[in-house]
Amino acid sequence: MKEKIQIIRQNKLVQKHKAKIKFVLVGGTNFLLDLGIYTLLANILGWNQIVANVLSVTVSMIFSFYMNYTFVWRSQKNLFETVAGFFVVSIFSNYVVQNLVILVVGALIGEGNIQNIICKFCASAVGMVTNYFGYKIVFTSDKVTTLLKKIQKKLKKK
Repeated sequence: MKEKIQIIRQNKLVQKHKAKIKFVLVGGTNFLLDLGIYTLLANILGWNQIVANVLSVTVSMIFSFYMNYTFVWRSQKNLFETVAGFFVVSIFSNYVVQNLVILVVGALIGEGNIQNIICKFCASAVGMVTNYFGYKIVFTSDKVTTLLKKIQKKLKKK
């Protein structure tokens, strides 16, 4: 078994797409965490759907940040520098992009329980792509750090 794992780790294709593979694993786990908490709170415990959704998204975003920072990107950047960028990307993806996808897919396929699930899966898939590129910039690029330093200098001048 250890030999098979070592062969997989040494595979050039795996090495080339390592961050993408990790991102999909973390994203899938994050989606299941979000869906699980939401289902537990809304369907089993009978909580209001909005309250259940806000709590499940909040928990899954915290989990996602930690896993992306430490496991996917292994960021060497300052933790506090990445938090703001992460949440900007997450909020944009979770509340703008995903809602637009839900509206478009919903308009195309109609309403109903199965349709709602299809909309959620489509929105999550598109959101995962948006998050990948956004998080790649947040966790690996100096662009965010440079932007934050410029903002900080402008604020100090005032």
